[in-house]
Amino acid sequence: MKGISIKHCAVYLLFASLMCPILLGGVDPEAKALFDRYADAIGGVEAFDEIDSARMEMTMEIPSQNMVMKMNVLFSAPDKIYMEAEIPGMGSMRQGFDGEKGWSIDLIQGLRELKGMELEKLRSDSDFKEGVRLEEKYVSASVTGVEEEGFVAVKAVKVSDGNEETLYFEKDSGLLRKTTAMESMGPQGEIPMTTRMPLYEAYGDLLLPTLLDVEMMGMGMEMRIESFEPNVDVVPSVFKMPE
Repeated sequence: MKGISIKHCAVYLLFASLMCPILLGGVDPEAKALFDRYADAIGGVEAFDEIDSARMEMTMEIPSQNMVMKMNVLFSAPDKIYMEAEIPGMGSMRQGFDGEKGWSIDLIQGLRELKGMELEKLRSDSDFKEGVRLEEKYVSASVTGVEEEGFVAVKAVKVSDGNEETLYFEKDSGLLRKTTAMESMGPQGEIPMTTRMPLYEAYGDLLLPTLLDVEMMGMGMEMRIESFEPNVDVVPSVFKMPE
């Protein structure tokens, strides 16, 4: 992680891990049953299919850095996303994906087109309906048993980077409560990350994880969804890379 600040790393991670890691692919029957139950628990396929776009407001707090950051995210189905954040002491940061090209602007690196793993992560994040399509992210997935009391663990290998991820589903509710993984940080390499989802809240027919507690590099972060507005008007050009 040489040459990158903790603040910048945290912001990158927030962009990279929005909406929680829940896309899946070639899985065994037991794991698929858990994924399908989760999809039903958060609203089901039909409820998500009624949404063509969405706007989300978030805050992220890093107590060790005494930093609170506000973030706005705009989605347009099936695969467009625009994100902007105001970072104390660093100014603003923006990222976008228009379905083909991904880009980023910040005060450290300026405007640049995203390639490789950074692009694939942004492409993955652009699908805000990912939680109900659970057979597209993993090369393999299998149930390993109850590794923590009240939870069923699934080990899976991601299509995007080949990294292994463990997902912990609550037995009673079917909700995803924790993930552990090696998270790719672009040119900076990989770091271990644990994400907990202790709180879900209803937005219409949807149930969304509105509090995410993240641990990485010995640092804790808290991310909160402050608002979620479905089917908003969008201007297509906002997703395009600025000239």
